[in-house]
Amino acid sequence: MIRKTQVDSLKELKKTIDGKRKTVYNVLIKGKATNRMIAKDLGWDINRVTGRVTELVGLGMVIADGTKYDNDTNRTVTLWKAL
Repeated sequence: MIRKTQVDSLKELKKTIDGKRKTVYNVLIKGKATNRMIAKDLGWDINRVTGRVTELVGLGMVIADGTKYDNDTNRTVTLWKAL
């Protein structure tokens, strides 16, 4: 169960995230995505995305929400979801 104080804190964090983090977060607002999907959507190298996703997870703004098989890498990868 999410407490009101957590929701209020998250709203404040959303106001303060900067440039690249915000760009990645805005992709995830549209729906679940893998790091590779985010990179393709933004036209970025995946290395620019993975660090930003990790930072957003650390801030409690993004969570893992399942997995997906990636045909490009032949691996199962994490789907990310914005809170």
